[in-house]
Formats: sequence, structure tokens, C-alpha cells
Amino acid sequence: MSLTTSEELFVRKQQSVEVWQVIPLILAAALLTIGLAMFLSGTEKLIDVVQPVIVVFGGALAGLLVTFSTNHIGQALQLALVRGVRGGTAPEQMVRALLKICEVSRRDGLLGVADIRSNSDQVEEICFLIGQASDETAIRFALERRLASERLYHQMTADVFLFTGIYAVLIGILGTLLLYVSQAEPGVVGATFLPFVCGVSLAILMCVLLGRLRAANMRELIIAEVAYRGGAMILEDNNVQRLWNQLNLLVPPGMRR
Repeated sequence: MSLTTSEELFVRKQQSVEVWQVIPLILAAALLTIGLAMFLSGTEKLIDVVQPVIVVFGGALAGLLVTFSTNHIGQALQLALVRGVRGGTAPEQMVRALLKICEVSRRDGLLGVADIRSNSDQVEEICFLIGQASDETAIRFALERRLASERLYHQMTADVFLFTGIYAVLIGILGTLLLYVSQAEPGVVGATFLPFVCGVSLAILMCVLLGRLRAANMRELIIAEVAYRGGAMILEDNNVQRLWNQLNLLVPPGMRR
């Protein structure tokens, strides 16, 4: 009996995230920015850092709202939570799913593969292509379309956090200049640099998040390669052991567990 809705292939995928689920991420970024700014500036009083952080966060948010649409920003926050914080999908999950698909193809044939249901649209598309006995050209086209879509999605998301870091630093510099000019007495004091330090602190956090998103994007590209190339391998030779050996070669050593 083929895998149906009662016995699905589960692959952890990107899920929709409600707005309230993103709020803890924003609060964590604010608290980390405050802590990092206090450490870098040597400030011991929390109240001295709160105002510059509010100015930097507010200015960066205003810049983002002018630059991007609210839907764009919302999608970027969702992806940051799913991939940047939770880690996204592991290539081994897709390998295991393809091995199960291969077993079904040996047991029930291509029609059995077409009946497989999964929580991953990528797995279901592979099952559809296998069930239709698609040729290599069709599978290659589907792979290239998936890779292009993934790269575009990642670039759109990365732009939001890249501009967040840029706006934070620029607003921090502007705040520091305004404090320096408005001082009653000439000279530079530690509090003058707090807006700049807060902006740099937020930019550092954005760099960390961008690094995690970049790593997650590389995993997603590898997963797509594994999925579609694995589908072509199943159509060519549905030997489970040979499929496992070939798919493992597609996963870089640094992404294996």
C-alpha cells in the first residue's frame, strides 16, 4: 500500500508565522542591542542606553518602512524566525524522504509514488514528476525554477536586514553628531558616542542574522539539488542503496550530521 494521507512523508519546512510570534524576536534584538551597547561603551546605567536604542530602532524602522513594503518586511521577519532562529531544514531529512519514495516506487510502481502526500510541497512536486515519468529535461527545468526562486527569496529577505544595519549605523552617527553639536561645553564625553555604539551593536546583530540566513539558504539550495536529482535517479534506477550513496555525495561534509 502506498503512502497516503494517513502515512505521510514529513520534512520540516518553512511554515507561516503569525505577527505575534515575531515580537519576541524583535524584543530579543532590542535587549541584545542594549547589552552589547553597554558593554562596548562601558556604560553602567541602563537608562543612559535606553534612549539611544529607541532612537536607533525607531529610525531604522522608519527607514525600512520607507524603503520596503510592510508585506516584504513581514516575510523577512518570518524567514528570520524560521531559518535564522529555528535553523530551517536539514538535508538529511530530504535524503530520508527520497529513500522512502524509492521504496514505494519499488513496491508500488510510479502510480504509487504519485499517491504520496507530504507536508512539503517540494516532496509532493518530486512525487508528481516521478509519477508522470518525467524526462530529465522536465526535472532539470523544475530544479532551475526552484533554485532561482530560492535565491530571489533569500536576496529579498537579506536586503531587509542589510538595510536595517546600514540605517542603524547612519542614524547612530547622526545622533552622535547632534549630541556633540548641542553640548553646552566643548569636548567629547562617553555619552556622546552612545547613539553610534547602539547603531553599531544593532548592525552587528544584523550581520549575525545575515550569516545564519546565508547558511540556511545554502542548505535550501543543497536540499533542492538532492530532491530533484534524487527524483531523476529514482526514475533511472530505483535501487535504495545506490540512491543513498549517490545522494550522500550531493551533501557537503560540513552539512552532514
